[in-house]
Formats: sequence, C-alpha cells, structure tokens
Amino acid sequence: MRQASKRIPESAEKTVRDIRRATRRHHSAEEKIRIVLEGLRGEDSIAELCRKEGINQNLYYRWSKEFLEAGKKRLAGDTAREATSDEVKELRAEARQLKETLAEVLIENRLLKKKRSRGWGGRFMRYSASEKFEIIELVERSSLSIPRTLAPIGIPRSTFYDWYSRYQEGGIEALEDGKPRPRRIWNKISDKIETAIVNLALEEPDLSPRELAVNFTDTKGSFVSEATVYRLLKDHGLITSPAFILMKAADRFANPTTAPNQLWQTDFTYLKVIGWGWFYLSTVLDDFSRYILAWKLCTTMSATDVSDTLQVALRGSGLNQVKVLHRPRLLSDNGPSYVSSELGKWLEDNGIRHIRGRPYHPMTQGKIERYHRSMKNRILLDNYYLPGQLEQSIEEFVSYYNNCRYHESLDNLTPADVYFGRGRAILERREKIKRETIEQRRRLHQQAIAA
Repeated sequence: MRQASKRIPESAEKTVRDIRRATRRHHSAEEKIRIVLEGLRGEDSIAELCRKEGINQNLYYRWSKEFLEAGKKRLAGDTAREATSDEVKELRAEARQLKETLAEVLIENRLLKKKRSRGWGGRFMRYSASEKFEIIELVERSSLSIPRTLAPIGIPRSTFYDWYSRYQEGGIEALEDGKPRPRRIWNKISDKIETAIVNLALEEPDLSPRELAVNFTDTKGSFVSEATVYRLLKDHGLITSPAFILMKAADRFANPTTAPNQLWQTDFTYLKVIGWGWFYLSTVLDDFSRYILAWKLCTTMSATDVSDTLQVALRGSGLNQVKVLHRPRLLSDNGPSYVSSELGKWLEDNGIRHIRGRPYHPMTQGKIERYHRSMKNRILLDNYYLPGQLEQSIEEFVSYYNNCRYHESLDNLTPADVYFGRGRAILERREKIKRETIEQRRRLHQQAIAA
C-alpha cells in the first residue's frame, strides 16, 4: 500500500506535465515582439500584461532582454558596415546643423531674458564687470563662432576682444570700468569751502543736505548746491538714516491759498507724560506759510480749549486789534469739540467762517497733520515726567520750526519768512549770491588756465 501511495502522486505529476506540454502555447517571433513592445509602451503594468497574455513574468523579461540585445547587435553591425556611407555623412551634417540651430535658439532665448531684465544690447549700454564676465563665458561655451554669438547682443568684436584680453591679464577685477574724470572742472568749489561745509554739517547734525546748502548760502554768502553738499557728506561718511520716520507730502493742494491769514488749520494730537497720563496739544497753523500761530497743551479736548487757542492766534496775528474785511477761515476735522454749538457761537461772534473736512479723510488737513508728524518725530525721542518739561520741549520745537526750519515746499524759506513777507527779498538775495559765486568760480578757472 505504501508503494502504491507513492506511485500515485508520481503518476499524477507526470500526467499534469504531459497535459501542460500538450496544451502549451507556442509564441511566434512577431507575437513576442508585440508583447515586448506593449510592455515598453507602459500602458499596462508588466504583471497585468503577463496575466492578459497568459505568460510568466520571467518569460517576459527574458524576451525583453533578448529583444534589446538583438537590436544592439544589429545596430552595431549597421554602424560598422555603413560608417562611411553617404547617408551617414548627410546625417552627421544634419546633426551638426541642428546643434548650431539649437545653440542659436538657446543664445537668443537667454539674451532675450537679459535684454528684458538688464537692458542688454541697448545703445550706449554700460556693462558691469560681472556682466562682462558672463558674456565671456557665454561666448566660450557657445558652439557658434564669436561673430555669430555676439551679433544678437549687439557687442562689437573689438569690444569683446578688449574685454577678453583684460580678463586674461587681470581676471574679473580687470573688467571694471575706470571712472571718467574731466581734466578741468571750472565749477569746482575750493578746499576751504569744502572744509567749511563739513564743519557746518558736524555742528548741525540734524540738518539735511538741502537744509545745509540753504543755510550755508544764507550765512556764508557763497552758493553751494544740494547735490554738492550731499556728495561731500557721503565722501566723509556723514550721510545717515534719520532717527525718525520721513513721509513725503503731495506736490500741491487742490485749492491753494495765496496769502497769509486766509485759512487757518487746527487739530489736536496726543502726547504722554509719564506718571501723569495723556495730554492733548491744540495747534493753529497758517495754511499759506505753515507758520504756527498758537498752541496750547490741554488736559481735555473741549470747545473751550479750541477757542482759547484761537484767541491766542488772534492776539498773535494782531487781527483782534484791527478791523479787516475778511477774517481767516478755520479748517478742522469733525471731532466733538469742533462740531459743538459752543465753538460755533464763538466763531460766529468773532467773524470766523468754519470749514470741516470730509469724514475719514485726514488729507484735507494735511499741513497740520504733517506738522504734528514732524513735531512728534522730534518730541517723542525723549521721555517726559512733568508737563512743564513737555511744554518747554514743544516751545523750543515751535521756535525752531517757525524761524529756522527750511521748507522745500516754500522754496527753502522758513514759515516766519513767508508769514512776515520777507520771502521775496531772501530769494532775490540768494539768486544774486548764486550768480556772483558762479561768476567767481568761472573767473578763477580761466585764470588757472591762463597761468
């Protein structure tokens, strides 16, 4: 029984092998190629393809290997036999032409990007040392000739060869352009004036180059431009960022005033005294000259505080002592103290017409807002522990703002110069100083040439 039980499985296994051998599918060469190509095409995975075709994955990989090796041998044989044929020569020429065309397209594409971002190829274009080095590398890597590579850039060959020789002699540092310097400068200021300007900048560190130029012209009687002052300060390392925020105002207002006391602007701003809390500064500013007529440090923002500040402005301007045809108009925002009936009655009694700006539009009161910004940029650099200290600091800044600070929008005049009518005479004197200074420099230059 044991021997029979052993013979039965052997007989069954042999029968299965015979059945498989008899029913095994024989694939032709075309079918093998088709199956291998479908696998290489990658539309289905190898496992799915083998299940669909009813073959083992190992069999598929063996066919694929034989297919690739056969193709490699065939191609090697064709190359060996036909390397000298006319067709191969034509293909090589075509490949060379395609490479040159591709190189031209790549260069044009790269140069197009450079032209858009850096302005390459423009007339009178000045290239930095890094850009010259980049162009040299571009020419060296290009498969085209030097003239064909440089043509899209618009750089002459002589210029490129000059760059290339300088680069070979001194490296990328030699590609830097030398700064052109004229042989003679007729309008050059003397060393004595340069020293005086630098000393003035050290004595007045808060003044900008524009303010220093105007101050030097007024005090020393010699004209010097803002650009010259800026260049001197930059050469001496005296140009620094301000300790406060600068905000540029608009060029002009929609309805500008033409004379002082036509329109007054008023507003409140907040200032803090440590240990005392918040105080409110009420200010009245003349719209035409930006002259600060009056100010008051208050503990509240009531209509009485506004009227008290306006009363000080009337006394300071002298309008309470003379009878005028038109009293100044008052421009303010829509704060509670400005829309109150108490203030309205006081303004009516004093013959002052009240104008309020558009809600949520502080630009209408732009001049008083800008003054408060300038004032806070200076005032808030220090801490204050007593109201008297804050009042003293405000008084000092108002005096500086009215009498010493040159306004660019006022032709570099101070608010006091414009308010009291001294502006025209000062501008005429500055113009005379400018003409005399330039004439003197030209005369000294001609004498130096003659000598």
